Amino acid sequence: MAAEELPKREIKVEENLHYVKFTGSESYVLANKGLTNWEQALNATTDDGVQYIGEAGSQSQVTGYAPTVSYEGRAYPGDAFNYWLYLQGKEQKVGSTFEEIEVETWNEKTAKSGDFVAYQRIYEVQPDNPGSGEAGAKLTCSGTFAQQGDQVKGTFNIKTKTFTADSATE
Repeated sequence: MAAEELPKREIKVEENLHYVKFTGSESYVLANKGLTNWEQALNATTDDGVQYIGEAGSQSQVTGYAPTVSYEGRAYPGDAFNYWLYLQGKEQKVGSTFEEIEVETWNEKTAKSGDFVAYQRIYEVQPDNPGSGEAGAKLTCSGTFAQQGDQVKGTFNIKTKTFTADSATE
């Protein structure tokens, strides 16, 4: 999408959708019901204090990233991904991973094509709260998704639920 075609407004959280594929799912499903927070952090690693001989001050340089997502939500067993996520913590599973496609629904590649700019990532689930809460309250779950490897930029077709890496179309 050309810059002049991008929205001239603020983007809402619900306009970046998260499609996921996990153990037991045959295709991508929308991560939605039960999840109330999906907050990404790049966690940049830096080389601090680089000071060159001809300069008075030092510099900080980004050398890499260790991206994570903090998640929170309510137990919602009717949603396949939410229930799978709940079980990872409740059953204290180790090393559980899932694939996520973050879809920018406000950034369509070609008008009315259904192909949107997207980012593919693999996450390991690291639960903190496997499903608990205060008396009389909703059962809540929370934790971290730790990104495994690099993200892949591409396109995702919401109708066919297919992801195509940019490198596959070049």
